[in-house]
Amino acid sequence: MRVQSVCIVGGGTSGWLAACYINHNLPSLNVTLIESTKIGTIGVGEGTQPYTTTFLRNCGLNPEDWMKSSDATYKLGVEFIGWQKDSFFVDNDSTLTHIVSPSRLVHNYWVGINPNEYYDWLPAYRLAKANKSPKFSKDLDFVVGSKVQSSEAVHFNAIKIVKSLQDKVKDKINYIDGEIVDVKVTHQGIDGIILETQTVKSDLYLDCTGFKSLLLEKYLGIKHLKIDSLLPCDKAIAMPTNYKNPYNECHPYTKSTAMNSGWKWTIPTFGRIGNGYVYSSSFITKDQAELEFRQSVNDYTTDVIHLDMKTGYKEQICYKNVIAVGLSGGFVEPLEATGITFTTKSLEMLVSYLKSFNLEFCDALKDSINDLYSDLFREILAFIHIHYKTNSKKDTDFWKYFDDVPMPEFIKEILRNFIPTPPEELFKEYNFTMFHSGQWFQVINACGQYLNEKRNITDIDYYNIQKEMLKVRTNMEIDCFPNHYQYLEMIYNGPSTASTS
Repeated sequence: MRVQSVCIVGGGTSGWLAACYINHNLPSLNVTLIESTKIGTIGVGEGTQPYTTTFLRNCGLNPEDWMKSSDATYKLGVEFIGWQKDSFFVDNDSTLTHIVSPSRLVHNYWVGINPNEYYDWLPAYRLAKANKSPKFSKDLDFVVGSKVQSSEAVHFNAIKIVKSLQDKVKDKINYIDGEIVDVKVTHQGIDGIILETQTVKSDLYLDCTGFKSLLLEKYLGIKHLKIDSLLPCDKAIAMPTNYKNPYNECHPYTKSTAMNSGWKWTIPTFGRIGNGYVYSSSFITKDQAELEFRQSVNDYTTDVIHLDMKTGYKEQICYKNVIAVGLSGGFVEPLEATGITFTTKSLEMLVSYLKSFNLEFCDALKDSINDLYSDLFREILAFIHIHYKTNSKKDTDFWKYFDDVPMPEFIKEILRNFIPTPPEELFKEYNFTMFHSGQWFQVINACGQYLNEKRNITDIDYYNIQKEMLKVRTNMEIDCFPNHYQYLEMIYNGPSTASTS
């Protein structure tokens, strides 16, 4: 089938990202987006991976087009509090920290050394805890230190980012606000989306209907593969809180704090703080979870949102003339902010292969996307599971549960690349497409896995020089880089509004 038209079923972040990306990269296609504005959108404050900024650039949106309007703040990484005896940090894709030379990584230097020494040295963590902006100015930043485009990870308001996407593309596509009455299905796939007043037909359909997976699962019957034995969290509670002192509280990183039956996120956007509790209903009731959550944020009056999470992934995300994008294809859980990644990666694969196959949506294209998506999902699943598996918090049944969970062979295979010692390659070509070996090291190192191993390096003096250079550079950045909120205040509202608080 040669694709000339695309129908995106569902709005939200996934639907509007799809509309922007396809319109910008395949402008010859006729794009229709169907959504019902009667169905509310949940905006809880969301963290991203650095790839999201690059993806938005590839939608024709530069940071100045969406950061201010979506209350975006910078994100240097995630601090994990209470998961191990001491807090640890997983930074974003700041490869400068991880590379000693083109063929050498820094991680072997830290093998056999108390993990706390590594995290006390880690440049991104030090800058984050000092509450410093990762950018000195528009052209100079912590990651590269020169005038180049960097791919910053951010926090933003999930509802407001959709508005920026709509403003970019709404007048360039066919937009329909309507409720779906039925879906027409034939042996070739979807043959029409039936609305109250019309039927919409297209060559290719993108299922952006979230957890309900209206097209792929409900109407085409593609099986949903569960992962709840590895990741039992299936519920979340979300609540925003206002700043008391944004210069102190608007920190450039996500906090992930261990709770009795899961973990709490703290995500500072420019306008307010997003808070949430991700938990397992097998270990705590809804009311118990809400009480524990409210106690942790010391707020007993603000309304909360209770969310159901459907973790797992589809046996195929490409089937007949449908591709699932976002939550309809798969979801791990909010830890490490990979939710939007499943949207962006699916769209990148789709557009790339459509270009390669001259817009033919053929079996070879579908097989390639299904295989790559399965590899991506398993890698992310393994990475998130290891956070739980290596925890040292054993004071509740939830945290003890992971001791007895059998580890699947595909996770064992990935771990063989990191244990007993970390690799000397930043990325493994065949499967590590999301998290590089430095980030795996940061999680595994936190539990003391490498403490009794020997370093496999001979040029120790060179590593010492590199370590000290980065330490000195970070000291200088902490001294001269602006407060995170102060910097955002200046670029969003102008220098005259920025306080020196």
